[in-house]
Amino acid sequence: MNEQVFLEFTLNFNLRQTRLNKPTIIYALFSFRGKQYKVNIGVKVYPSQWNKRKQIATISNGQTRLDNRNNEIVNKRIRSILASFEENKNYLCEDMERINFLFEEMKQIINPNLKQRNAMGEKEKLSATFILRQMVEKYIDGENSKNIYIGYVRSFENFLKTRNILNSVSSINGDTMEDYQQYLLSLNSKIATILNKLNGIKTLINHANKDKEIKAGIDITSFTPIKDRRTKEQKKSKQIPLTEEQLLAIYGCSNLRPKEEEARDLFISQCLLGQRISDLPKIFKGEYTVTKLEGNVEVISFVVQKTGEQATVYLFPLVKEILNKYKEKGFEHINLLGEDASVVRNNEAKLNRVIKNVCKKVGLDSDVIYTEQIGEEVINKKKKLYELIHTHIARHTFITLMCRSGIPKEDVIIATAHTDTTMIDDVYLHETVNDKGTRLINSLKRIKNSRLFKVEGTDNMVDATMNKQETVKKPISTASVADNITFETLLDTQFLASRINEASDMAERMGYVKDGKLYDYDGEINGIVKELEAFMQSPAPGFEVACKYVERLSVGNLSNLRDELKLLIVKCVRVGADEETIMQIIDKAFRMGILDNDSLNDMKEIVSAILKAKEKESGK
Repeated sequence: MNEQVFLEFTLNFNLRQTRLNKPTIIYALFSFRGKQYKVNIGVKVYPSQWNKRKQIATISNGQTRLDNRNNEIVNKRIRSILASFEENKNYLCEDMERINFLFEEMKQIINPNLKQRNAMGEKEKLSATFILRQMVEKYIDGENSKNIYIGYVRSFENFLKTRNILNSVSSINGDTMEDYQQYLLSLNSKIATILNKLNGIKTLINHANKDKEIKAGIDITSFTPIKDRRTKEQKKSKQIPLTEEQLLAIYGCSNLRPKEEEARDLFISQCLLGQRISDLPKIFKGEYTVTKLEGNVEVISFVVQKTGEQATVYLFPLVKEILNKYKEKGFEHINLLGEDASVVRNNEAKLNRVIKNVCKKVGLDSDVIYTEQIGEEVINKKKKLYELIHTHIARHTFITLMCRSGIPKEDVIIATAHTDTTMIDDVYLHETVNDKGTRLINSLKRIKNSRLFKVEGTDNMVDATMNKQETVKKPISTASVADNITFETLLDTQFLASRINEASDMAERMGYVKDGKLYDYDGEINGIVKELEAFMQSPAPGFEVACKYVERLSVGNLSNLRDELKLLIVKCVRVGADEETIMQIIDKAFRMGILDNDSLNDMKEIVSAILKAKEKESGK
């Protein structure tokens, strides 16, 4: 090719019909060397809902929810085409021999579902990596997953160029994959990265082989991938789930910049919802279905982006507080709610950077030793805890805390949208020896009437008649108490919860206008704090009844009550209650049985640390 070639071609989107009152086909129109090519992109739009200047379908509150959903599909398709267009434009710059097949390649970029002319012959004209990119568009669901697989293809393409291997279908075989594996090993990549890239290319090759249009016929059966020699626990050693106390310390941290505050709230929401970062926007936008259950309890449900499965989630009080906080004002610094996928990805990366800084401020700086496999060598590494925090740690945290609280894994996956518990066991659930030992002992204690299998200090020789009587009497007693007491009444009568919540709400607001003047709530908040201090100095009536109520709670309900109490303590810190009053609340919760010994000590340490940090910050 002796002539000069400049890849200056344009791409626009036009409607087949502009005056119809029904959906019409959208065409991509691209020009090169004085010729125009028109390709159906595979989606439709109402002409009245098409923005010709911006080249997108309109999303508006004035349209039906169905119209907006259909138009969002159109816009995602257009964004995907534009991104693939630029990607392959760069690729053509490196492989000018493909320029003669420009129209066929661009047609497949715009609509991979269109039939190719003379498919077997065209297959040889198209490069191997171009065909793999087609498979990404046709068979890989979800924007994030598509981007990941495009990265796999790009890595494979770099390998072919580096090793001077012809980028064609006929060049790809088991030996090529073996060479690719050795290439990745030479880069000292982590074993997980190597296997992800290898398995990604294998998946796309399988699709290309099965595709009725491509029928690639690539044989890689002789290839054997490297083994990950780490144990299951070693593989999970870098993903450290946080404890409830650490989450409360993060949420209670007050010396944060606005950007850090947004990162904290997003991360805490994730930890309480158990969702991937890609699904968080749905919840903040309210794109879900609300279902009312018995007892006036509500759950929300939505389809997750990665797998298309349905997640059903309960919005805990703290999550509702955070959602309400951003309902009107939105996000200024870390906005995950936009329509531009590249902007959202950049903000996700920013969130990962900023949450590390937040966790460092909170003092999550303990040493973590974890196991990596670099190539074929298994080694131990050490980092500070805050360095290992990222958004997906939130999902690990949610699952681990739920299971530790006694929630069956079969129920946890209702929220996480897994189809079975395999991923929880293999990836997300982090159990210490203490966790496993506690589960074992609790199960062993349930063994009755055995002289051999008996836990020391446990009376397992129980009279069957007495057991039967107790099972008849116990539910009646529990029901009579439950009918009269709820979490709300217990926290209000024993800890003045309603007044604390009132003060916390005031602290969130700027102030109020009276007689044309602006006033703050400092006086009212201080009055409630003094009321709380006086309340905790004297015993509240009903303490013994409250203790009996707590004693009869199930493991799950006790955990929920403990969460609400901890949230209440965080609010006490925020409104300025002194350390003595907060410690009195913690001690009283311990006497009532809400907190155990470990929770008592952890809460006291964390509250002391937060108050010292707050005092230090105010002294600056």
